[in-house]
Amino acid sequence: MNFLPAPILAATLWENLLWLAGYNDLREMPPGTKVTREFLNQPTSWGVFVLIAVVLALVYAIYALYRREMAGCPTWVKMVLATLRTAAMLLLVFILLNPALIYFRYRTDHPPLILARDASLSMNTHDSYQDAAAAGSVAKLLGKTAEEVRKQKPTRVEIVNDALTRDNLKLLAALSARGKVRALNFSDHIDKVDARAAKAEPAKDGKSEKTVGDKSKAKEAEVPEIKPLPLLKADGRGTDIWSVIRESLATESPSAVVMFTDGQHTGKDDPRAAAREARDRGIPLLIVGVGDPSRPRNLKATDLYVRQQVWQDEPFEIDAMVVAQGLEPREVRVELVEQKISEADGSAGSGRAVASQQLAIPEAGGRLRVQFSHSVKESGRFKYTVKVESVENELDEADNETPSAEAKVLSRERVRVLLVAGAPTWEFRLVQKLLARDKTITVSCWLQTLDEERAQEGTRQITRLPITKEELFYYDVVMLFDPNPQEFDAPWVELLKSFVGEHSGGLLFMTGPKHSGRMLTSPRTAEMQKLMPVSFGDVGALEVAALLSTNQRAWPLKVVAANADHPVMRFYPDRAETLQRWETLPGVFWSFPSQEPKPTATVLLEHSDPTLRSVEGSRPLLVAGRYGSGHTLYLGFNGTWRWRRAGRQAEFFDKFWIQSVRYLVEGRSLEGRRRGYVQADRDRYEVGERITVTSRLQDAAYNPLIAPKAEATLQVGSENPETVVLMPVSNQPGTFEATLTAKRTGRHSLRVRTAAAEAEGSTIETSFDVVLPSVESNQVWLDKPLLKELAETSGGKYFDIDQLDQLAAAVPDKTRQIEFREPPDTLWDVRGMMFLLVGLLGVEWLVRKRYKLL
Repeated sequence: MNFLPAPILAATLWENLLWLAGYNDLREMPPGTKVTREFLNQPTSWGVFVLIAVVLALVYAIYALYRREMAGCPTWVKMVLATLRTAAMLLLVFILLNPALIYFRYRTDHPPLILARDASLSMNTHDSYQDAAAAGSVAKLLGKTAEEVRKQKPTRVEIVNDALTRDNLKLLAALSARGKVRALNFSDHIDKVDARAAKAEPAKDGKSEKTVGDKSKAKEAEVPEIKPLPLLKADGRGTDIWSVIRESLATESPSAVVMFTDGQHTGKDDPRAAAREARDRGIPLLIVGVGDPSRPRNLKATDLYVRQQVWQDEPFEIDAMVVAQGLEPREVRVELVEQKISEADGSAGSGRAVASQQLAIPEAGGRLRVQFSHSVKESGRFKYTVKVESVENELDEADNETPSAEAKVLSRERVRVLLVAGAPTWEFRLVQKLLARDKTITVSCWLQTLDEERAQEGTRQITRLPITKEELFYYDVVMLFDPNPQEFDAPWVELLKSFVGEHSGGLLFMTGPKHSGRMLTSPRTAEMQKLMPVSFGDVGALEVAALLSTNQRAWPLKVVAANADHPVMRFYPDRAETLQRWETLPGVFWSFPSQEPKPTATVLLEHSDPTLRSVEGSRPLLVAGRYGSGHTLYLGFNGTWRWRRAGRQAEFFDKFWIQSVRYLVEGRSLEGRRRGYVQADRDRYEVGERITVTSRLQDAAYNPLIAPKAEATLQVGSENPETVVLMPVSNQPGTFEATLTAKRTGRHSLRVRTAAAEAEGSTIETSFDVVLPSVESNQVWLDKPLLKELAETSGGKYFDIDQLDQLAAAVPDKTRQIEFREPPDTLWDVRGMMFLLVGLLGVEWLVRKRYKLL
């Protein structure tokens, strides 16, 4: 209930009355403050009528009592006394109702304004700006001519950073005046960015920071201090516009979403659905397009792959990809350039084109595979590069050449092979003859079932199984075909582990139904399991499972397609042709029950029988791995002799076994006496992917290296190397591991440093390639139609980069007044109220005294 006149309390009359009553705070009220009047103890509902009845009853009682006073007292005196008593009673009722003034303070609140910046890799594009309008827009923004823009080719990231920082942060200041700027960087994920604009905030308890008595000291809200955003860096592997719109809408009632992007959406969800949701919520999308909308003309050579080791005078394949965009159908010249690396100082000589071919570019462009078959006449180290000729008005001529890749050409020294077999199987007989015919291989055979008086087969005959270090370490490769464990003991297995792990020998273990189960479970030879690139689970049941796994039908070989270009698997330069050939080879009748590959092992063949599949996956049949510094091969099946029927003159059987020997001896050729090895889990990665690096190191005594950490240097092209720390793997002495993130494209070389390796001048290194994600590199032009559609669907607007001065004005005004209620300021306890009450009662007492009333 208001007890002062409306519409405002601040009229001069009432200000004076309140001042006379002893209330002085009203005149000190800051501008913009609203005041209302309330009885804090005012009854509600039927209580109001009770209060009125009580007051009327009291008034009646007062007048009735004064009428009964002495007859000698004048009537008008009685009425005066009754009026004074009634006034005092009404004043007490007034005080009882607890009158108070309520102050309301107001603050203008601006809703959040989302500023989203595209941080995907496509924003690093150097646009050539063949579109005249786009060139003019960028030129106007940067204060340059269109020709200067085409010549300098600024990246989209540079344009966005310039737009947000130029003219003393003019754009940010204009946007901040329309709302609280909240910045996001988006790609395949979303990162929140600190806008760092300091704004005044209300008191934490929702009330004014000034008391009513201190209102004269209230100050206006401070002007926000505009600070620049961190410069945009584009390193995201994709562009998910749908996610950034949904994330922006999740913010509490944003006034609008301002987005800088090239519109190349690579997410799985349709951003149009998110734009419709923004429209339904009344949140417009204000989109600034960045880039050249014309389809770029570009040829890019990338994804060069060369095997790290090849053989002298033997052809090897070099693969690369050419990405064509925006070109009419034509043919371009692609060259393979070779550089010899000096053994003295490691410098690369002048490059020369050793092969070339004409590549047909289809109308649709896309990723086109280029493959060269090349051979080298001399041994040594060589660098290879693939170049594609440039075309007119090309987007980026710098990417017409792949980063170089290095290959070591091995001399054709005779490979020394020890072949041990537990029985004269077809495999043993045919492989022994094959190796004996090859002029680059020296083979010694040890058939365990052969009578003692008969000579063993081979081009280098032996009279006993090699059991000493000198005898065994003479060989480069040991091949075990279902060996009988009775002839082996624990010292021989330890010698074999040293041969592979410390001296880089190659080991091939081919299982069979007769002896392999006991070979892997016998107490004397169980350590053989450590050499295998697969694990076997419950080894106690292996032999029984092996006997029961014989099948009456041939199951087709299941090739792991991703590893079809492994040196053991490659039949043709073309991977698809190789896969097709493997599918035609005779299948598998029997297989050994291995469980799963070990970490860093490479599965080449799997069993296709679904009943043999476990929770770990399909049963591995052919697995390549490493033990220490040596290569290992596990064949969990037999019957490769049936492959002789495929091809001409058993060409695929021969090629498989010769390539297996070559692969196994590469470990010794590459490692030599190195003190361990280091390898990545893959040869090629896309930017943003995780890289797992594993290293097994040895000390000066060829024992597993025990150290708190191992350090390596990572070199990318000609950039400065960075240090990578590898940490020891628990329960695996000498094994170290590190996890990296692929950040930069190009050839990466990782070299591990140990005291033992440096003392003998050996190197422990590996290399891998990092390429751009295909989804970000295939389409890089500004998708203007999509961005316009999104903006219009949401009720927003699309802006060219030179229209930024119109951007802030397009943000709808959604400001609101927030009301803060002050604590009630009571009026009953002011001095005027007390004086009035005492005065009324005092005057009544004096009058009664004057007329001699009791």
